Amino acid sequence: MAFLALLSSGLFADQNQTVSYNLGETVISASGFEQDADSNLRNVIVISSKDLQDKGYISLEQALERVSGISFVNFGLGRNIDMRGQGSKSNVSVKVMVDGRPINVLDNSHGVTPLDGINLSTVERIEIIPGGGSVLYGNGTRGGVINIITKKEKQDGFEVALNGGGYDKRGMFGDIDLGIDKNINENLSLNFDIKGFNEQGFQDGYSQKGFYANAKALFDFNDEASKLGLSLSYFDTKNTSTGYLTKEQIESDPRQKGSGDNITNITRPEVSLDFSHKFSDQFEFMAKAFYQYQEIRYEKDVTSMAGINAYQDGSGFEDILSGVNLKAKFDYLDNSYLVFGYDFLNHDAKRKSITYYSIPQVFSHHMDTTVNLNKQSHSVFLLDSHSFNDFFYLSGGARMEYAKYKGDRLYINNMDFSNPATPDTFESLPFTIEDKDTLNYAFEITPNVKFSDTGSVYLKFESSFVSPTPAQLVSKNAPSAGGNYYTSNLVPEKYQTYELGIKDFWWDFHKWQINFFYTQSKDEISYLGNPHATGGSFWHYYNIDKTRRYGAEVILEQSFIDDRLVTKQSLSYIDAKISGGINKGKLIPYVSRVKSTASVDFSFNKYLSSFVNLTYFSRSKDSGSVNDSTGKMVGNAWIRDYFLTDLGATFKYDNLQVLAGIKNLFDKKYYTYQNSISDQYLPGNGRSYYLQFKYKY
Repeated sequence: MAFLALLSSGLFADQNQTVSYNLGETVISASGFEQDADSNLRNVIVISSKDLQDKGYISLEQALERVSGISFVNFGLGRNIDMRGQGSKSNVSVKVMVDGRPINVLDNSHGVTPLDGINLSTVERIEIIPGGGSVLYGNGTRGGVINIITKKEKQDGFEVALNGGGYDKRGMFGDIDLGIDKNINENLSLNFDIKGFNEQGFQDGYSQKGFYANAKALFDFNDEASKLGLSLSYFDTKNTSTGYLTKEQIESDPRQKGSGDNITNITRPEVSLDFSHKFSDQFEFMAKAFYQYQEIRYEKDVTSMAGINAYQDGSGFEDILSGVNLKAKFDYLDNSYLVFGYDFLNHDAKRKSITYYSIPQVFSHHMDTTVNLNKQSHSVFLLDSHSFNDFFYLSGGARMEYAKYKGDRLYINNMDFSNPATPDTFESLPFTIEDKDTLNYAFEITPNVKFSDTGSVYLKFESSFVSPTPAQLVSKNAPSAGGNYYTSNLVPEKYQTYELGIKDFWWDFHKWQINFFYTQSKDEISYLGNPHATGGSFWHYYNIDKTRRYGAEVILEQSFIDDRLVTKQSLSYIDAKISGGINKGKLIPYVSRVKSTASVDFSFNKYLSSFVNLTYFSRSKDSGSVNDSTGKMVGNAWIRDYFLTDLGATFKYDNLQVLAGIKNLFDKKYYTYQNSISDQYLPGNGRSYYLQFKYKY
């Protein structure tokens, strides 16, 4: 694909025609401060607001799924962003942030990054750093960093959008979005946005209803040398689904209802305060403080099989995440700067699980589990980027993190025997997680050479860590071994990443970048057991010997006919395997080796434009099962590959914009989740249509 794109560039280039293309994008994530994309020492992918708004996406997940190098992994309770082959570790190995604030949750076994709580219409751009970023952003960045930058309008404006659509034959969705921007005076601006949505899903019995609300106040002082931003947001949704399908069901009719009736309520308020001050042209200081609360409440069973109802009415998750980030940037020479700072993060997590199963006329078994977890971390970091001359740069830095854990678990087991001669049993098993602390270090160094005005090549080495989540510190024996809780003897994961990247801009219209990477991990945290076994729950967290991931990423973009025709292509290849221990040679589950994208955007005139997007995911392995005694993975089946095609058109006239299009044009069948051992499957969305009206003044 790269060869064909380069060939077409040479064949169709008009050497006498100069095409304007903006290389001067502004990004934040590479250094933590705004700077030109051209001066980055890393290849950063930027998705603009225009790309997000003109393609008819109804969610952030839908938009990111079409982006190079990004996949989604579903290991039971929702989909998480994956980069560079993290598999089921994606939610603790890919850091997702909103305006520099992390939104990942702690629990690796159940945690789902709350992407649904982000209103796509408030996003200014998305910055993606594939692989690493631990010096600036700390724990959980092995796969990469995604920073979602929200809009901060400082002029009067009004926008209303109506969006509707549906799937073939049945299943409708729609939303209404209202935004108001008000410039009070030269020092104060206000932004408001509220969006309500109602979606009937592709699978029968699925629906999602709720709303977003956002409010911002932006203060400028001292001729904009000092800036203060206060942001409030609220997200509330009620999701209904019918659970998993069997292989036979999903092959015959992927739209039919599943095995259970599940209702989930999600509430997520957040408040943040951002302050920045430029003491001079050389010295800038930034401070962030934030508080996030997320509650997931289950009204009905999440899983129903063989008489077992896990996560019944009353079960749920609570996460409270608060933190402070202080950092400063000092430009001590031309194109040379020093960034240093301090991070504090506190995460309180509460889990409540109510499980019930019975054998009629014999007995019923009721189990309640309550878990309280806490992780608190303090970090200091430093990053220096030095320009030795006009073509050679060297960036390097380090971070030290101190993390402290504590928590407790209460397990209540109530068995009610129908036989009067057999007494009921009631057992309470409290367990306190032993206080634990860890001291972790990260280090990176990146030499960069500019070989032309637009081209550069870099070589990065990063050594970093993934520290355990509090939930991973507790394991439980099988009933045959006593059924007792015990502290998992875990150590933090360590990894080293080597990366080579090159980018350039040719012939005034062809932009390209290529990355090669290799990541070797030691003591990666793994899991075996069954937390909902009818014979008694059991699980065990442990460190496995080694894993390794390597691959390449190619991103190409061409612009023709005064930017009226833009073509993009990408190809990513990932080989992710366990390289040591009993499972040596096994593929890491839920990782597609190949993802490929291609798109064409064409503007017929200033009023009408159209696009075609193509996305391909190769097959991957599911999780199968793990032998309880040996830890050996068995029964891993292939998840089949799939290909998605989207097309659409946009009409603009003055302040009015109309969008229409089709997602998954050829109605390809694919799975968003598969566990062949348990015969559990979830279908991906079939063909859908959308129509949007947007008025902006």
